[in-house]
Amino acid sequence: MSFETAVRSRGGLIRFDVFELDAKKSELRRSGVVVDLPPQALKVLVILAERPDELVTRKEIQEALWPGELHGDFDSRLNFAVKKLREALRDDAEQPRYVQTVRNAGYRFIAPVRESPTISSVLANSVDESIRKEDTGPAESMRGNAVTDSGFRLGRGSFFLVVVTMVLVAFVAAAVLALRQGKAGQFAAEAKTPAATTNVEYEPNINSVTAILPQARQRIVIKGRGFGLHVPYVHADSPYLAIRDLTGGWAAGRMIPQNQDNVTIDVESWTDTEIVISGFSGEYGLKTWKLAGGDDLEVAIWNPQSGMGPTLYRITVASANAAR
Repeated sequence: MSFETAVRSRGGLIRFDVFELDAKKSELRRSGVVVDLPPQALKVLVILAERPDELVTRKEIQEALWPGELHGDFDSRLNFAVKKLREALRDDAEQPRYVQTVRNAGYRFIAPVRESPTISSVLANSVDESIRKEDTGPAESMRGNAVTDSGFRLGRGSFFLVVVTMVLVAFVAAAVLALRQGKAGQFAAEAKTPAATTNVEYEPNINSVTAILPQARQRIVIKGRGFGLHVPYVHADSPYLAIRDLTGGWAAGRMIPQNQDNVTIDVESWTDTEIVISGFSGEYGLKTWKLAGGDDLEVAIWNPQSGMGPTLYRITVASANAAR
């Protein structure tokens, strides 16, 4: 089942502890305050909360979040998503209250889950109950013009009960809202983000790139924020990173598995704020796939966990003299 299908199949909200999860709105609230959570981490929470106390394998999560992808550093992306989820829930991996890790298998959501019924279901149940009581009324209601009279009394009674139920629901909703606002004020000091949250910290942004020389082996340092975490699963592979030679008309990297570029980038290290490249490999230097002094380049980076990007940075290849 895909993530979108799972969301469409659920009605109402999922509540656990002080949290309220609205899968359809892609929103998690803690005591009424919206929690800032990366999209992939929120999706993992929905998948786990849909099946409380059940083991959800890493394979199942992979197929739900990245269906059809045959290649990719799924372990790194999933580990990052679970890490961010635990941070948002203030959960401890060693002594979990919400998300339990089942080693070499997957995850289990262990917190008691409460589902919130919709208002329409409450009204429907109230009307059904009133009809049942009217149908079992005194036998004398069936004498004379009983069909007409009893029908009239049934309609009036049901309408009255519906109105009363709606008033009660409105009263309860107002009380809950007031309570939540009080709790929101109570937890405002400990909330790290405002209610209207954005995913700015998960959007990549390049601040600087060191000089790029017209040669295969060289050290290039890219600094910024929101790069995510990435561990190369093949030495000469660098998903979610590309360097395009706009002057020569070719690109290096393998930003997505479908792009089987002839020239690849060797990534030495990748953190959320810095990427270190040790040079170009593959078929660099063959045909026209090589850098030349003065070429206009474009560096593109995507966040492996959130999928956000690309962020672009323009730079010119240094002259041949600078390489000496």
